[in-house]
Amino acid sequence: MTLVAVDIGGTNIRLAVVRDDGGLAEHRSMLCADFPSFEAAITAYADATAIKVSAASVAVAGPVQDDLVDVTNNHWSFSKTGLAEALQLQQLLIINDFTAQALAQSDPSANGNMLLLDGTSADHAPLLVIGPGTGLGVSALVPAGGEYLPLEGEGGHVGMSPQSDAELALFATLRSEVAHVSAEHFISGSGLQTIYRLQTGGKILSAPDIGKAAVADAGPERDAANMMLGLLGSVVADAVLTMGCWRGVVIAGGIVAHIQPLVADSPFAARFRHNGTMAPLLQAVPVWLSFDPHAGLRGAAAGFSNSHMAARMISPDQS
Repeated sequence: MTLVAVDIGGTNIRLAVVRDDGGLAEHRSMLCADFPSFEAAITAYADATAIKVSAASVAVAGPVQDDLVDVTNNHWSFSKTGLAEALQLQQLLIINDFTAQALAQSDPSANGNMLLLDGTSADHAPLLVIGPGTGLGVSALVPAGGEYLPLEGEGGHVGMSPQSDAELALFATLRSEVAHVSAEHFISGSGLQTIYRLQTGGKILSAPDIGKAAVADAGPERDAANMMLGLLGSVVADAVLTMGCWRGVVIAGGIVAHIQPLVADSPFAARFRHNGTMAPLLQAVPVWLSFDPHAGLRGAAAGFSNSHMAARMISPDQS
């Protein structure tokens, strides 16, 4: 059986063959916009690599509870059962993209992760995995039965809670533009653009360009990046306190990795650790930064053999 791991984001789709030892081969990254559907993309991958795909473990940005999957920030949608039948798959697993990110972080001190904030990791407790990319993904990894149970949710869409006068002003402006102001509206690639636009009176700049300028020099771009990092610190603290993630935090998603030189002098640490009466608890929580571009693929591969994911497996031949 040839198992292919897939990571579908808002912008890119990444694919790789899962070797028998769990490693990955035949990596490909493609733009989702280049294909009318997920089926077309995976078919193109199979043709390009001359692989007969017989099983797939797919991480998707967005809710995956129902048979019909709509990819968030992407034009694709598909039926799980329809996809399995169309591709003649023996087995198909569909999980949330940040569930996959969590499954890739069973050892947060490995995989090239950078320690941002030192602390004491409580191995019995959940690990938070959160990260701004095209959107804001949130998951947690819970020790359960000798394995890890990944929590699937849509934490990026919780309400945003501004703390400073500057944040309140931006919040009020954005509230006039959208019905519900969520964390993702500020803490994501598009969120960084929004902060910059609102702070500069309407200037438009791409998130990568804002990030590059922010790292290069002080100015409005750095102001925008610092505000996003401060807001991220508060959201991370809220998530840790809500789920008891005393094992630590891994920040993934790409955006923070690109502006990593700014993190140490940004408001992130203060907003994360100085959280009122719970500050002593948060002081002990370590925080890592992931740079692994293949974490989603590794997590999708890990999910295929995780017993907690077995109930989600689709096997058309057995239905």
